[in-house]
Amino acid sequence: MKPIFFNQNNERQLYGVHHPPRRSKGSTAQAVVICPPLGQEYIRSHWACKLVAKQLARGGAHVLRFDWSGHGNSSGYVGEVASLQNWIDDLAAAIDWVREESKADSVMLLGLRFGATLAALAAEQRQDVYSLVGWEPVVDGAEHLQSLRTMHARMVDLWASKTSTRNDDQFEEILGFELSRSLLNEIEQTKLELGDVYLPQLIVDLESRDQAYSHIEPSLQRTIRTDDEAAWDQLQTLETAWLRPQTTRVIVKNVAEMFQRLERFNQTGTEQTQQMAETL
Repeated sequence: MKPIFFNQNNERQLYGVHHPPRRSKGSTAQAVVICPPLGQEYIRSHWACKLVAKQLARGGAHVLRFDWSGHGNSSGYVGEVASLQNWIDDLAAAIDWVREESKADSVMLLGLRFGATLAALAAEQRQDVYSLVGWEPVVDGAEHLQSLRTMHARMVDLWASKTSTRNDDQFEEILGFELSRSLLNEIEQTKLELGDVYLPQLIVDLESRDQAYSHIEPSLQRTIRTDDEAAWDQLQTLETAWLRPQTTRVIVKNVAEMFQRLERFNQTGTEQTQQMAETL
């Protein structure tokens, strides 16, 4: 595990942790970028993202987990983020870094919650993303914000003395994170359409969520339902770590299978190229 700073030629220096592979596996370099959630959910899920990264590295992948601008040890204040494109650019820098480090031709993006939404948006802009893993993804930005605002209001009501948090035409504080109005407007308008992302996909969601996922090419998408408890919108668990150890093992197993398919595909392509060369 190696802490790093990257994107240093840009005004936003980003912090990440590189988990190098414990052992090489196959002839094709494997690279994964983990895209964490935002705001309070980023804090709660830190341990889970670390666990996934360690297990994927143990299986033979280069894994990079990083902090978005305004989060964790990355530079900037979250209120300075004016657009989702700022965070998509952060992810682009993370992809560039791990590709350079691993020498991989393409990367897998593993996103949790709104991190999965940003991963899907970034994948539409890149040609070097091999596949997408969406873990309990946020598909409706307006619904997501409403849930966070409800929790915020309940939290403020519990304080001993009456207080108020910023909420004007420029900024709004939600669960300790002061977000720009322009960013909030973009989040509110976001609708995740995974069917539009023409990549192999693994979607992991809760049995309790009445959310149907579909793809124009069914063979590209696999959906796994889990019986984990839906705890994102429960105020009593706001300050506790978000843990999914059993689901983590399922994800790691399926990611390994996705990389195996990529390895077989690359081997087939190499063999065909060699056969063509021999006939010339």
